[in-house]
Amino acid sequence: MSTTPSQNESREMLKWLTRNRRMLLDLYRNQYIAHNAYRLIAHSENLREVLALAEASGENFAIYLVPRYCASVQILPIRFRAVTRTDWQPNYYVKLKHRDIELSTAMLVDSGAELSLISLKVGQDLGYALADSESSLLAETIGGTVEYVIRNVEMTIDGHSFVAPTAWLQKDTGGEQLLLGREVVFDVFNIEFRQPDEQIIFTRRENS
Repeated sequence: MSTTPSQNESREMLKWLTRNRRMLLDLYRNQYIAHNAYRLIAHSENLREVLALAEASGENFAIYLVPRYCASVQILPIRFRAVTRTDWQPNYYVKLKHRDIELSTAMLVDSGAELSLISLKVGQDLGYALADSESSLLAETIGGTVEYVIRNVEMTIDGHSFVAPTAWLQKDTGGEQLLLGREVVFDVFNIEFRQPDEQIIFTRRENS
């Protein structure tokens, strides 16, 4: 069973994720969950175990790593609370692939981030490792500095595949938010945000 949801399925899955966000934080912190628009299919801290259980279900599914706690994006740990607040976040399902491991997971579409970003745990579970004598880079953030290395990650959005440079964090920050940044992604797609409809529209650029 393909783990790549259709656009309609993705919208419904994201609605499910929004509705159940607090429950997931209460029960499944720091675990991968496999889910669809109707139910939680499997959960575990082991990515391969969740993928195997989800595949065995015979249903289309997506993977989400539940944060350890509810906080702002860790690389920019500051958030302003509006008077009128919505639980919707501009997440979109992206398939990440490295060798024989692939997962379709929600990533926060962030026009303020130059690079896409994956956490230490997600990178390790995808099978990434540091090369001998490879040095980490440092990024300045509001909360200090974070260590990262660059990996060229194969991504698929709405059936369109491409490779984007991605910052793989080298320390466990406690927050596991994945970011979809501008580099390559915003060259391949025109992206429209429709917050009142809780929807993001990706349109492939003709010349990309």
